[in-house]
Amino acid sequence: MPSKPKPEPEHPWHEAMRNCQLMDNFTPEKTEIALKSYYALVSFIDELIGNILKTLKSLELEGSTQIIYTSDHGDNIGERDLWGKSNFYEESIGIPLIIAGPDVPVGKVCQTPVSLIDIYPTILETAKLSVEPQKPGRSLSKIANEPDENDRMIFAEYHAMGSKSGGFMIRKGRWKYVHYVGMRAQLFDLESDPEEMSDLGESHEFADITQELEGELRLICNPETVDKIAKSDQMEIIELNGGIEAVVKKGGFGATPPPGVNPEYASIKS
Repeated sequence: MPSKPKPEPEHPWHEAMRNCQLMDNFTPEKTEIALKSYYALVSFIDELIGNILKTLKSLELEGSTQIIYTSDHGDNIGERDLWGKSNFYEESIGIPLIIAGPDVPVGKVCQTPVSLIDIYPTILETAKLSVEPQKPGRSLSKIANEPDENDRMIFAEYHAMGSKSGGFMIRKGRWKYVHYVGMRAQLFDLESDPEEMSDLGESHEFADITQELEGELRLICNPETVDKIAKSDQMEIIELNGGIEAVVKKGGFGATPPPGVNPEYASIKS
């Protein structure tokens, strides 16, 4: 069962998302069912990946084939009374990733932080194609075979469903800095507080760290400008679909339909 309580007081960005998604009213019975179902899905996909690897081995292709399985996010699974994804806590921001094949070391634990942008150069390297020098990211195979780089910086951002404003994350070494446009920032020491229970964002003692990591963020992008662009693009899409009332009336669907299948819309209930 979930072990991390909802923060009190809760950050206004998370509070706004909670009020939008309305998914935190699970009873203990529903929570148990949800967790068992989620873990069953994990076991199922694990078995399917195992079947692929066994087939490659039986065909004597495991030495010349690289497998990459990933997703876009983890899942809160009830921690802090949150479900789904869409935030920068470790439960959500962590990405499922499995790589198997040549040049993947066996029995080694790599502490270097990585992100999805590293998959692009990994695939190019596997295909023996050159990586464009201006593109971010490094080959995961190289990272796994090199000494750990604990201070490697990782960037993430979120502007989608439930976000009141743009959210941006910088992970560097032991620190995680989360910047919200128009709201207070968060800072976590993942070395002494891996569960992210103590927000240091407003602590004077760590003001220099907060300022330094905000500077790192602004070397990547201007959060305020990016937030305005995201909101403008989203509003343009809404208007193309008839406006807010028309979009709400149309409803939504639970998952992206596969190619060639028309989505079945369902009404949105508050």
